[in-house]
Amino acid sequence: MKKYGALFVVSVSMFIFALDTTMMNVAITAITQDLNTEIQYVQFAIALYALVIAAFILLGAKLATIYGAKRIFIIGVILFAIGMLTASVSQNMVMLTVGWSVIAGLGAALIVPTGVILLMENYEGKARAVAFAVFAAVYVGSAAIGPLIGGAFTTYLSWRWAFLMVFVLDVIILVSSRLVKGQKGSGRAKVDVVGVLLSAVGFVSVAFGVICTTNYGWWEATKPLVICGVEIAPFGLSIAAVLMITGAIFLLLFVLWERRQGLKGHEPLLPFSLLKNRPYMAGVGVAAIINLCYGALFFCIPLFVQSILFLNAMQSGLILMPLTIALLVASLVTPRLAAKVPAKYLSIVGIAIAIIGTVVLANSFSADMAVTAMIPGFVVYGLGMGLGLAQLQNLTLSSVKASETNEGSGLFNGLRNLGWSIGTAIVGTLLITFLLSGLVAGINGSAVLPQEDKGELKAVVTQSTKAMEREDLEAEIKNIVGDYPDEYKEELKTITGDAVGHSMRVTFYTLAGILGVGLVASLFLSRRKLVSSADDAT
Repeated sequence: MKKYGALFVVSVSMFIFALDTTMMNVAITAITQDLNTEIQYVQFAIALYALVIAAFILLGAKLATIYGAKRIFIIGVILFAIGMLTASVSQNMVMLTVGWSVIAGLGAALIVPTGVILLMENYEGKARAVAFAVFAAVYVGSAAIGPLIGGAFTTYLSWRWAFLMVFVLDVIILVSSRLVKGQKGSGRAKVDVVGVLLSAVGFVSVAFGVICTTNYGWWEATKPLVICGVEIAPFGLSIAAVLMITGAIFLLLFVLWERRQGLKGHEPLLPFSLLKNRPYMAGVGVAAIINLCYGALFFCIPLFVQSILFLNAMQSGLILMPLTIALLVASLVTPRLAAKVPAKYLSIVGIAIAIIGTVVLANSFSADMAVTAMIPGFVVYGLGMGLGLAQLQNLTLSSVKASETNEGSGLFNGLRNLGWSIGTAIVGTLLITFLLSGLVAGINGSAVLPQEDKGELKAVVTQSTKAMEREDLEAEIKNIVGDYPDEYKEELKTITGDAVGHSMRVTFYTLAGILGVGLVASLFLSRRKLVSSADDAT
């Protein structure tokens, strides 16, 4: 236990971090009823949690450089515990938002980068490869079992007990933290305040912009943002587009500022040399792309099986278990494989297998499918993700100088988390876009529907689908066909079923293409060997 004590502590911390958001998503309805609030306020709390992490994750990494990773990690766990305890006893939405979104969000921003740093400080060679394999499996596996745990607490006890469980795990982490060795910080207590502000505004703007795409559109405003009666949609642009453009400008200014700081010999928040390190940036890019696709899948599959196949939250979590098990198995064999081949090639092969799994999944979708039809695709995808992800962060951070590991961890995890947010936003847009195209194509090509009615049908279906909530898709379609003769109803049901299958298939083909970009980026990863033959023999 002592040898892998640090791994236990860091893995449990990552488990509760990854688990937390998925539990919250499942508990939205229960929280809304219990606190007598509205769904949009709970959704705002979820969004704010992600924004707080995005704003302060680079600062968390820098503080680890100054004060030591273990100290900052413990502070993060304490904040997270306070936030969870506050959330568990919340009497209103304000209390929940302060506790979970703000306090726990700040704690997570400190835990995520420093946990990785502690693995780098506590392990070398094969032991480090094992640690990162377990760490990766815990991170991605937690997202799969989150709906199960959250659904169980919400259904049989209360969402409050879910937060209390996380609080108890935080206490266990604190008690066990003596098993973790931590290096002292530099002691240079100087933070690049301008860099912190520029990066915070940049990351928050991009992340919030991505979150806003669901309601306001990606580019052209589907509706204006209204604040105090004032409509905001400059030049007809979506507020999401405005925010993402603003964020990109601030991030560019951040990069230029950090370069200036380095040239002047000042202490930057993020060493500019990291951005010029091609193997490191390739690893960051691959991680962001993989997380984008992984986040998209974990948004898309529960939505599909609950709204189209009528499974509940716990059942949708169970159907993802073959993926989780396959990923865990593949992750745990990577340390031995890494002794034989460079980790770069494990990532390349893993991403290629994940692409195959994505295509297999795409070909399994239909409105009347059995849920077991997805299992082969899940297994292949999970095996690929396990190989591709297990050593990726280890390999990426091994490509930077030891003095830049902390900041490298901050940027890696910040962009990886942003990838997940972008993935969930993109997949929603893709599903609706391809569903609409499938419905229109089906109506146009129907030999049953009268030609003179097709224009009206397309207008009704298109307008209704754009305006509705995605989870109400099936109910809305039933309402639409209710006004037409029986032969029309049957034909429209068939068209709808075909359109649903079409939208899922094309969405997953698109995700396979995005993974293809990640596959190309993985060619630029470092060729270094993470485990020597001597290490493997011990």
